[in-house]
Amino acid sequence: MKHIRPAIMITIIFAIVTGFIYPGIVTAIGQVLFNHQANGSIVYANGQPVGSDLIGQYWTSSKYFHGRPSATANPSTGNPSPYEADNSTASNLGPTNGALLNGNGKDVTLNPGDPVPAGATPVAGQKNTYYVPGTYLGVDNYAAQFRKENDLAPNTPLPSDIVTASGSGLDPDISPDAAYLQVNRVAQVRGLDANQVKQLVSNQVQGRFLGIFGDPYVNVLNLNLALDQLK
Repeated sequence: MKHIRPAIMITIIFAIVTGFIYPGIVTAIGQVLFNHQANGSIVYANGQPVGSDLIGQYWTSSKYFHGRPSATANPSTGNPSPYEADNSTASNLGPTNGALLNGNGKDVTLNPGDPVPAGATPVAGQKNTYYVPGTYLGVDNYAAQFRKENDLAPNTPLPSDIVTASGSGLDPDISPDAAYLQVNRVAQVRGLDANQVKQLVSNQVQGRFLGIFGDPYVNVLNLNLALDQLK
């Protein structure tokens, strides 16, 4: 009992301190001083939650600005949509990996009667062989897609963020250059003056953290919400 009693008392004390007092103090400080961040950095529109400052969304409509590529999609497992928050992942492709440019899809030869994988396309000249897209389509494909949807010349220089996936696959931000390259498309679809939309982008640019860390960026969700307010 001489050893058991102190052990029990220490266990109870530490359980109270680390299980109730410390978490309670940290939670209270977070709710008072950092309420927005502590509750998920939720963004509201018309009183309804529409997203988070921290998690990107898959924008496809031509009347909105689009975010960067995401490697969270996995068509072969029935998860074809990028920006799946329950599957945060990177492409894990280094600069010397050929798949970084061409994508990490693969050719699959099926036995007669086997079901064709979701999203697969036949490979010309190869019987029962299909190309199954991977989680990352490749810089070349993303660049061609971005230039086409924004009516840009084939040799238009693009910022690296708009043709590569982020480490989480859920990056909610893009570079100002990536946003400016989409201005003409968005303005044309919405019937707005391009200069007005360009100024909106400039107003949404966030500077470096503490003036020295990171790069300027634009939060795509906040930009599109501000876009919807333009007349």
